[in-house]
Amino acid sequence: MDTFLILAISALGLAATIRYFFGVRKNRWLGKKMSAQAEAVFYPKDKEYVNIGGAIGFNFSYTLREPWKELKGTFTLFPRHSLIYMPISFLIGGADRFFANLYCEKKLAGEGHIIESRHLKRAKIDGIAAMERREIEKSGTKFVLLWRQGNLEAALRRTLNSFPDSSTLSHFCCFSETKSFFIYLKPKNGQIDANLKAFTEAASEYFR
Repeated sequence: MDTFLILAISALGLAATIRYFFGVRKNRWLGKKMSAQAEAVFYPKDKEYVNIGGAIGFNFSYTLREPWKELKGTFTLFPRHSLIYMPISFLIGGADRFFANLYCEKKLAGEGHIIESRHLKRAKIDGIAAMERREIEKSGTKFVLLWRQGNLEAALRRTLNSFPDSSTLSHFCCFSETKSFFIYLKPKNGQIDANLKAFTEAASEYFR
């Protein structure tokens, strides 16, 4: 076999091994950081984490205290450990992501959404054409406000303004039918606690 080819394959293998080692370590650190912050905000009575692919992320479930009932979610991590897949993921918009559904026993005001404009087509909201709609910009990021079953525009604006780092917010919503809230964040360096605190404080404004 050609010497250059052997050296190239060896170099690629070494680079892949180094990338895997450091990528796994970084993703594990980020996972621990996000889970610790979520627990510090919600103080769960009980908790469960299920790994969904090594260094890719976790599904989690918390049993909570009143006025909350349960938090169920997922955090997925950019494939920093994969030399081959990492650049592909980067090109298609890959990022660290945190999703959570927060459930309560309270009656809620209606259905309302705050969605990053470029995420709107992927949000898959039923009956979106019939919803009230406003467009708004905060800190250079464009958002769409959507609501029905009451005028939630003012509450949604206050909610958006309450997020310390709205640039990492992709979707917030309130669902009266399921008595639940949803949040989708794209955290920077695993930082989610400030936005999660704002999320819980804002959610109580929708109680009826």
